[in-house]
Amino acid sequence: MNILLPKAITPDSFGPATSIPELDAARGEVAWVGSGNYKVGDRRVYERKIYQCVKDHTGTAVTPDKMPAEWLFKEPTNRWCPFDKYLFTRARAVQALTYELKGVFADGLALYGLEGDSLSIAITAGAGGANLIPPINADLWRQAYGEFEYLFGDLQRGDHYVLRGIPLHPDQRIKITVRRTAPTAEAAVGYISVGNHKTLLDPSGVISAVEDGAEVATKDYGYTKDYPDGTYEDIEGRLAKNISVSVVVAADQAPLIDSLLTQIAGKVVAIEVSKLAKFSHLATIGKVTGTVRSSGGPTARAEIQIKGNV
Repeated sequence: MNILLPKAITPDSFGPATSIPELDAARGEVAWVGSGNYKVGDRRVYERKIYQCVKDHTGTAVTPDKMPAEWLFKEPTNRWCPFDKYLFTRARAVQALTYELKGVFADGLALYGLEGDSLSIAITAGAGGANLIPPINADLWRQAYGEFEYLFGDLQRGDHYVLRGIPLHPDQRIKITVRRTAPTAEAAVGYISVGNHKTLLDPSGVISAVEDGAEVATKDYGYTKDYPDGTYEDIEGRLAKNISVSVVVAADQAPLIDSLLTQIAGKVVAIEVSKLAKFSHLATIGKVTGTVRSSGGPTARAEIQIKGNV
Protein backbone atom coordinates (compact mmCIF):
# COMPACT_ATOMS: atom_id res chain seq x y z
CA MET A 1 0.00 0.00 0.00
CA ASN A 2 1.40 3.37 -1.05
CA ILE A 3 0.53 6.74 0.48
CA LEU A 4 2.03 9.87 -1.08
CA LEU A 5 2.83 12.60 1.45
CA PRO A 6 2.51 15.78 -0.64
CA LYS A 7 4.96 18.65 -0.87
CA ALA A 8 3.61 22.20 -0.91
CA ILE A 9 3.47 23.85 -4.34
CA THR A 10 4.18 27.60 -4.45
CA PRO A 11 4.44 30.10 -7.33
CA ASP A 12 8.21 29.49 -7.30
CA SER A 13 7.64 25.77 -7.94
CA PHE A 14 6.78 26.30 -11.63
CA GLY A 15 9.52 26.01 -14.23
CA PRO A 16 9.59 27.88 -17.56
CA ALA A 17 8.27 24.87 -19.52
CA THR A 18 4.86 25.22 -17.81
CA SER A 19 2.49 25.99 -20.69
CA ILE A 20 -0.47 27.38 -18.74
CA PRO A 21 0.13 31.05 -17.85
CA GLU A 22 -0.46 32.51 -14.41
CA LEU A 23 -3.36 34.49 -15.86
CA ASP A 24 -4.88 32.44 -18.68
CA ALA A 25 -6.53 35.04 -20.90
CA ALA A 26 -7.26 32.36 -23.51
CA ARG A 27 -9.74 30.86 -21.04
CA GLY A 28 -11.28 34.22 -20.16
CA GLU A 29 -9.36 34.95 -16.96
CA VAL A 30 -9.27 38.66 -16.09
CA ALA A 31 -7.38 40.16 -13.16
CA TRP A 32 -9.39 41.93 -10.44
CA VAL A 33 -8.79 45.65 -10.06
CA GLY A 34 -10.15 47.88 -7.32
CA SER A 35 -12.07 50.17 -9.65
CA GLY A 36 -14.87 50.07 -12.18
CA ASN A 37 -18.46 48.90 -12.09
CA TYR A 38 -19.02 45.20 -11.54
CA LYS A 39 -22.15 43.34 -12.60
CA VAL A 40 -23.60 40.05 -11.41
CA GLY A 41 -21.83 37.20 -13.23
CA ASP A 42 -18.54 39.03 -13.77
CA ARG A 43 -15.52 36.87 -12.98
CA ARG A 44 -12.19 38.19 -11.76
CA VAL A 45 -8.92 36.62 -10.61
CA TYR A 46 -7.36 37.53 -7.29
CA GLU A 47 -4.46 35.66 -5.62
CA ARG A 48 -4.74 32.70 -8.03
CA LYS A 49 -8.47 32.27 -7.35
CA ILE A 50 -11.49 33.02 -9.51
CA TYR A 51 -14.31 34.99 -7.88
CA GLN A 52 -17.76 35.66 -9.33
CA CYS A 53 -19.71 38.83 -8.71
CA VAL A 54 -23.07 38.13 -7.01
CA LYS A 55 -24.16 41.75 -6.46
CA ASP A 56 -23.82 44.82 -8.66
CA HIS A 57 -21.39 47.31 -7.10
CA THR A 58 -18.66 49.84 -7.74
CA GLY A 59 -15.16 48.54 -7.13
CA THR A 60 -13.20 49.68 -4.07
CA ALA A 61 -9.78 48.96 -2.59
CA VAL A 62 -11.31 46.07 -0.61
CA THR A 63 -10.34 42.75 -2.25
CA PRO A 64 -12.89 40.10 -3.33
CA ASP A 65 -11.90 37.68 -0.57
CA LYS A 66 -13.01 40.33 1.95
CA MET A 67 -16.37 41.03 0.23
CA PRO A 68 -18.53 37.89 0.68
CA ALA A 69 -21.73 39.82 -0.05
CA GLU A 70 -20.41 40.89 -3.46
CA TRP A 71 -17.99 38.14 -4.51
CA LEU A 72 -18.20 34.34 -4.35
CA PHE A 73 -15.14 32.10 -4.73
CA LYS A 74 -15.67 29.68 -7.61
CA GLU A 75 -12.46 27.74 -8.26
CA PRO A 76 -8.69 28.11 -8.65
CA THR A 77 -7.31 29.60 -11.84
CA ASN A 78 -6.60 27.25 -14.72
CA ARG A 79 -2.92 26.90 -13.77
CA TRP A 80 -3.70 26.15 -10.13
CA CYS A 81 -6.67 23.79 -10.55
CA PRO A 82 -4.59 20.58 -10.18
CA PHE A 83 -3.21 21.73 -6.85
CA ASP A 84 -6.41 22.09 -4.84
CA LYS A 85 -8.08 19.16 -3.08
CA TYR A 86 -10.64 18.28 -5.76
CA LEU A 87 -10.55 16.19 -8.94
CA PHE A 88 -13.29 18.03 -10.82
CA THR A 89 -11.34 21.31 -10.94
CA ARG A 90 -9.12 20.56 -13.92
CA ALA A 91 -6.47 22.49 -15.79
CA ARG A 92 -7.38 22.49 -19.48
CA ALA A 93 -5.70 23.41 -22.75
CA VAL A 94 -6.34 22.62 -26.40
CA GLN A 95 -4.41 19.52 -27.55
CA ALA A 96 -1.63 19.60 -24.92
CA LEU A 97 -0.61 21.02 -21.58
CA THR A 98 2.70 20.91 -19.72
CA TYR A 99 3.72 21.44 -16.11
CA GLU A 100 7.33 21.77 -15.05
CA LEU A 101 7.87 21.55 -11.28
CA LYS A 102 11.16 22.36 -9.58
CA GLY A 103 12.58 22.51 -6.09
CA VAL A 104 10.17 19.90 -4.69
CA PHE A 105 12.74 17.21 -3.72
CA ALA A 106 10.26 14.36 -4.16
CA ASP A 107 10.51 10.61 -4.75
CA GLY A 108 6.90 10.14 -5.90
CA LEU A 109 4.37 11.60 -8.33
CA ALA A 110 0.60 11.05 -8.59
CA LEU A 111 -1.62 12.31 -11.41
CA TYR A 112 -5.42 11.96 -11.27
CA GLY A 113 -8.30 13.24 -13.36
CA LEU A 114 -6.32 12.85 -16.58
CA GLU A 115 -8.03 13.53 -19.90
CA GLY A 116 -5.71 12.70 -22.76
CA ASP A 117 -4.47 10.12 -25.24
CA SER A 118 -0.84 10.09 -24.10
CA LEU A 119 1.32 11.13 -21.17
CA SER A 120 4.99 12.10 -21.12
CA ILE A 121 7.12 12.52 -17.99
CA ALA A 122 10.74 13.69 -17.94
CA ILE A 123 12.71 14.07 -14.72
CA THR A 124 16.08 15.78 -15.00
CA ALA A 125 18.90 17.09 -12.85
CA GLY A 126 18.38 20.79 -13.42
CA ALA A 127 17.03 22.61 -16.47
CA GLY A 128 18.28 20.75 -19.53
CA GLY A 129 20.30 18.41 -17.32
CA ALA A 130 20.77 14.66 -17.45
CA ASN A 131 17.74 12.40 -17.08
CA LEU A 132 17.36 11.01 -13.56
CA ILE A 133 15.15 8.25 -14.97
CA PRO A 134 14.47 7.16 -18.57
CA PRO A 135 11.78 9.42 -20.11
CA ILE A 136 8.27 8.00 -19.81
CA ASN A 137 5.90 7.98 -22.78
CA ALA A 138 2.64 6.20 -22.00
CA ASP A 139 -0.67 5.72 -23.78
CA LEU A 140 -3.59 6.71 -21.57
CA TRP A 141 -5.80 3.73 -22.29
CA ARG A 142 -7.00 1.20 -19.76
CA GLN A 143 -6.22 -2.46 -20.19
CA ALA A 144 -9.08 -4.38 -21.79
CA TYR A 145 -11.00 -6.63 -19.38
CA GLY A 146 -10.98 -9.51 -21.88
CA GLU A 147 -10.54 -10.46 -25.52
CA PHE A 148 -14.06 -9.39 -26.52
CA GLU A 149 -13.60 -5.95 -24.96
CA TYR A 150 -10.21 -5.64 -26.64
CA LEU A 151 -11.58 -6.48 -30.09
CA PHE A 152 -15.07 -4.99 -29.99
CA GLY A 153 -15.51 -3.06 -26.75
CA ASP A 154 -15.37 0.64 -26.03
CA LEU A 155 -11.90 0.97 -24.49
CA GLN A 156 -11.71 3.64 -21.81
CA ARG A 157 -8.95 6.14 -21.21
CA GLY A 158 -6.92 5.81 -18.06
CA ASP A 159 -7.55 8.60 -15.59
CA HIS A 160 -4.55 8.31 -13.25
CA TYR A 161 -0.84 7.57 -13.24
CA VAL A 162 1.48 6.98 -10.27
CA LEU A 163 5.28 7.04 -10.34
CA ARG A 164 7.45 5.80 -7.48
CA GLY A 165 11.18 5.71 -6.81
CA ILE A 166 12.16 9.03 -8.37
CA PRO A 167 15.85 9.73 -7.58
CA LEU A 168 16.31 12.74 -5.31
CA HIS A 169 18.36 15.68 -6.57
CA PRO A 170 18.84 19.24 -5.23
CA ASP A 171 17.71 20.72 -8.57
CA GLN A 172 15.16 18.09 -9.53
CA ARG A 173 12.92 19.06 -12.47
CA ILE A 174 9.69 17.16 -13.14
CA LYS A 175 8.11 17.83 -16.54
CA ILE A 176 4.62 16.44 -17.20
CA THR A 177 2.84 16.66 -20.56
CA VAL A 178 -0.69 15.43 -21.35
CA ARG A 179 -1.62 15.30 -25.05
CA ARG A 180 -4.68 14.69 -27.18
CA THR A 181 -4.51 13.28 -30.70
CA ALA A 182 -7.23 15.46 -32.21
CA PRO A 183 -5.94 19.03 -32.74
CA THR A 184 -9.09 20.63 -31.32
CA ALA A 185 -9.59 18.29 -28.32
CA GLU A 186 -8.79 19.48 -24.80
CA ALA A 187 -6.16 17.85 -22.61
CA ALA A 188 -6.76 18.09 -18.86
CA VAL A 189 -5.45 17.07 -15.45
CA GLY A 190 -7.40 17.33 -12.20
CA TYR A 191 -4.82 16.59 -9.51
CA ILE A 192 -1.04 16.72 -9.37
CA SER A 193 0.79 15.67 -6.22
CA VAL A 194 4.55 15.38 -5.76
CA GLY A 195 6.03 14.19 -2.51
CA ASN A 196 7.42 11.21 -0.66
CA HIS A 197 5.88 7.76 -0.78
CA LYS A 198 5.27 5.73 2.37
CA THR A 199 4.89 2.04 1.54
CA LEU A 200 3.27 -0.46 3.89
CA LEU A 201 4.54 -4.00 3.35
CA ASP A 202 3.46 -7.31 4.87
CA PRO A 203 5.63 -8.90 7.62
CA SER A 204 7.84 -10.55 4.98
CA GLY A 205 8.71 -7.10 3.66
CA VAL A 206 8.09 -8.20 0.09
CA ILE A 207 4.44 -7.66 -0.91
CA SER A 208 1.71 -5.16 -0.11
CA ALA A 209 0.44 -5.24 3.46
CA VAL A 210 -3.18 -5.13 2.26
CA GLU A 211 -5.13 -8.33 2.92
CA ASP A 212 -7.56 -9.95 0.51
CA GLY A 213 -10.98 -8.33 0.70
CA ALA A 214 -10.18 -4.69 -0.05
CA GLU A 215 -13.46 -2.93 -0.89
CA VAL A 216 -14.17 0.00 -3.17
CA ALA A 217 -17.51 1.79 -3.49
CA THR A 218 -18.49 4.59 -5.85
CA LYS A 219 -20.28 7.44 -4.09
CA ASP A 220 -22.77 9.25 -6.33
CA TYR A 221 -23.58 12.79 -5.20
CA GLY A 222 -26.46 13.11 -7.64
CA TYR A 223 -30.01 13.33 -6.35
CA THR A 224 -33.63 13.20 -7.46
CA LYS A 225 -35.84 16.29 -7.38
CA ASP A 226 -39.52 15.34 -6.98
CA TYR A 227 -42.41 17.47 -8.27
CA PRO A 228 -45.99 17.65 -6.88
CA ASP A 229 -47.46 16.02 -10.00
CA GLY A 230 -45.47 12.82 -9.50
CA THR A 231 -42.80 13.55 -12.07
CA TYR A 232 -39.20 13.95 -11.07
CA GLU A 233 -35.87 15.13 -12.36
CA ASP A 234 -32.56 13.32 -11.88
CA ILE A 235 -29.86 15.84 -11.02
CA GLU A 236 -26.47 14.55 -12.09
CA GLY A 237 -23.81 14.76 -9.39
CA ARG A 238 -20.09 14.27 -9.09
CA LEU A 239 -18.65 10.85 -8.26
CA ALA A 240 -16.14 9.87 -5.59
CA LYS A 241 -14.45 6.58 -4.72
CA ASN A 242 -14.38 5.26 -1.14
CA ILE A 243 -11.99 2.44 -0.22
CA SER A 244 -11.75 0.22 2.87
CA VAL A 245 -8.73 -2.04 3.47
CA SER A 246 -7.22 -4.21 6.18
CA VAL A 247 -3.46 -4.00 6.55
CA VAL A 248 -1.24 -6.55 8.31
CA VAL A 249 2.35 -5.56 9.16
CA ALA A 250 5.13 -6.68 11.46
CA ALA A 251 4.37 -5.77 15.07
CA ASP A 252 7.21 -3.25 15.26
CA GLN A 253 5.62 -1.30 12.38
CA ALA A 254 2.48 -0.41 14.38
CA PRO A 255 3.99 2.86 15.73
CA LEU A 256 4.92 3.83 12.17
CA ILE A 257 1.34 3.39 10.93
CA ASP A 258 -0.04 5.29 13.92
CA SER A 259 2.38 8.14 13.26
CA LEU A 260 1.50 8.15 9.56
CA LEU A 261 -2.25 8.29 10.25
CA THR A 262 -1.66 11.21 12.62
CA GLN A 263 0.53 12.99 10.08
CA ILE A 264 -2.06 12.84 7.30
CA ALA A 265 -5.16 13.36 9.48
CA GLY A 266 -7.47 15.87 7.82
CA LYS A 267 -5.28 16.12 4.72
CA VAL A 268 -6.01 15.01 1.17
CA VAL A 269 -3.46 12.45 -0.05
CA ALA A 270 -3.04 10.08 -2.99
CA ILE A 271 -3.55 6.39 -2.12
CA GLU A 272 -2.65 3.33 -4.20
CA VAL A 273 -3.47 -0.04 -2.65
CA SER A 274 -1.17 -2.01 -4.97
CA LYS A 275 0.97 -1.40 -8.04
CA LEU A 276 -0.39 -4.57 -9.68
CA ALA A 277 -2.62 -3.91 -12.71
CA LYS A 278 -5.44 -6.08 -11.34
CA PHE A 279 -5.74 -3.69 -8.38
CA SER A 280 -5.55 -0.48 -10.40
CA HIS A 281 -9.15 0.37 -9.46
CA LEU A 282 -8.11 0.57 -5.78
CA ALA A 283 -6.59 4.03 -6.09
CA THR A 284 -7.94 7.49 -5.32
CA ILE A 285 -7.27 10.77 -3.55
CA GLY A 286 -9.02 11.59 -0.31
CA LYS A 287 -8.87 11.73 3.46
CA VAL A 288 -7.59 8.74 5.41
CA THR A 289 -8.72 7.50 8.81
CA GLY A 290 -7.97 4.26 10.59
CA THR A 291 -7.28 2.25 13.71
CA VAL A 292 -4.22 0.24 14.65
CA ARG A 293 -4.46 -2.94 16.74
CA SER A 294 -1.45 -4.59 18.40
CA SER A 295 -2.19 -8.13 19.61
CA GLY A 296 1.11 -8.82 21.33
CA GLY A 297 2.03 -11.34 18.65
CA PRO A 298 4.39 -11.00 15.67
CA THR A 299 1.95 -8.90 13.63
CA ALA A 300 -0.23 -5.83 13.98
CA ARG A 301 -3.36 -4.91 12.06
CA ALA A 302 -4.73 -1.61 10.81
CA GLU A 303 -8.23 -0.96 9.47
CA ILE A 304 -8.01 1.95 7.03
CA GLN A 305 -10.78 3.91 5.33
CA ILE A 306 -10.26 6.38 2.50
CA LYS A 307 -13.07 8.85 1.79
CA GLY A 308 -12.45 9.84 -1.80
CA ASN A 309 -12.80 13.38 -3.07
CA VAL A 310 -14.96 14.42 -6.01
